[in-house]
Parts: sequence; structure tokens; C-alpha cells
Amino acid sequence: MKAARTLQKLQQPRSLNDFVRPFLTPPVWKQARQAVPRTRAVRRWDLQPLVLIVMAMTWAAGDSQPETFETARGFSVACFAARKRPGKTLEGLQKALGRVPMRPLRALAAGVRREIRARYADRLLVDGFEPMGCDGSRVECPRTAELEARLGPAGKNDAAPTLWVTAFVHLATGLRWSWQLGPGTAAEQVHLRQLLGTLSPQALIVCDAAYMGYELVRAITGSGRSFLFRMSSKVHLHTLENVTLKDGTEGPVLYWPKYAQE
Repeated sequence: MKAARTLQKLQQPRSLNDFVRPFLTPPVWKQARQAVPRTRAVRRWDLQPLVLIVMAMTWAAGDSQPETFETARGFSVACFAARKRPGKTLEGLQKALGRVPMRPLRALAAGVRREIRARYADRLLVDGFEPMGCDGSRVECPRTAELEARLGPAGKNDAAPTLWVTAFVHLATGLRWSWQLGPGTAAEQVHLRQLLGTLSPQALIVCDAAYMGYELVRAITGSGRSFLFRMSSKVHLHTLENVTLKDGTEGPVLYWPKYAQE
């Protein structure tokens, strides 16, 4: 037992690179690179340092974005000293990000989720289910000409451009699992259906009363997942056969529609 504890202590991650290496494995990077056709052009920015530097900028210290970039770039160079050096400027990083299509990034995210599930499958399960909470919210964005043209207001005509974010969160661990972005007028139910492929068959989708409708439920059950929704008084539930209610006690009801409450 003592030897096992000593070994576990020795294997504890000591750096950010040690933390991410078990999830950003060589097969995951390979899967991401294979998501787009190869080109003959030799680019200054490879996908791996590009992703690692953007990720490191989340934690790196700096009084400005250029300073944060310098710190994150130094981290990347130190971790991969034998590889080709990435670009030296923040402007170059931003241009390189603008050229990256979404397909390799989606493939990268799918690979990371696969590694998480492979390593922590038992911790993700609660009574045989993976409880995944889903919700959406609007995020107000800066009033730049490009954002106003692409997103537009979601409320009043003079409102700032807004982004709609719908996300799945593993309720037992608080891990943000997957998410979908759209303009402020986007429908979170549509986002949920687009994200179904990121969940395992053991997923139990937990939502509030904003998620309702036969088509949504059919999409979830048709994909082999389960759901637990909070009912709204506006919801009508139908039985497979017509049932005549004599005195309103034909079976247990936990939440009556509003007209029945009155």
C-alpha cells in the first residue's frame, strides 16, 4: 500500500503540459490533422502549437494580450524544444486561427472527450447514467462593425450584438462537456439536437422547462439517450389511447397543467 501511494505521488502532474498530455494524445492530434486534406504549402503555424498557445493564454500572466502571448509561446517552446518554433507575434497567431477550419477543431474536441470517457468512465456514471445538464444563455458582445453585421441584436433594435451559448455540463463533476454557439436569436432546442452526437448512450439529459416538445423528445429517445425535464404548466401530455377522466384521479400526476390547477 505504501509503495502504491509513493508511486501515485511520483506520477502526479507537475506542469500544465503534464495535465493535458493524457488527453491530447498522439492519436488525438493525428485524428485532428486527418480531418482536413493535406496541402503542399508549409505553414508557420502547426495545429498543435496553435492550440497549446491559445490554451496556455487562458492561464498565462500578462498586463496585455501581447505579454500573455509571449508567456504562452515560451511555455510551448519549452515543452517542445526539439520542434519547429511557432510564430513570434500575436497578430500572426490571430491570422493563423482565422485560417483554421472547424473540422480539425471538432475532431480534436471529440478525441479529448473520448480520452476522458476512457479514463474516467466509472466516475462519469451515476446509477448507470451520465447526468448531463443542458442550458443556454445570451452573452452580450462588443459593438464592433463585424459582430453587429454577423450577429445583430436579439432584442431591441439598438441593443448590442449578442451570442447564444448552449452547453452540456456533467452534473456530478461540473465538467463542461460540449457546447454550441449561435446568434442571440438561436433556438437552444436546436442546439441540443445538434449536440446529441457528443453524448454517450448512457447520457441522461437534464433540462429546465424551456425544453419541451414532441419533436425534441423524439430526437432524444431516437438517439438512444434518456431525458429528465422539468414540466411547465403549458405542457400537455398525451396517452397512447383515449382515457376518460371521471374525477381526475386516474393515476398519479406530479405536476398539473395550469388550466387543471385552476
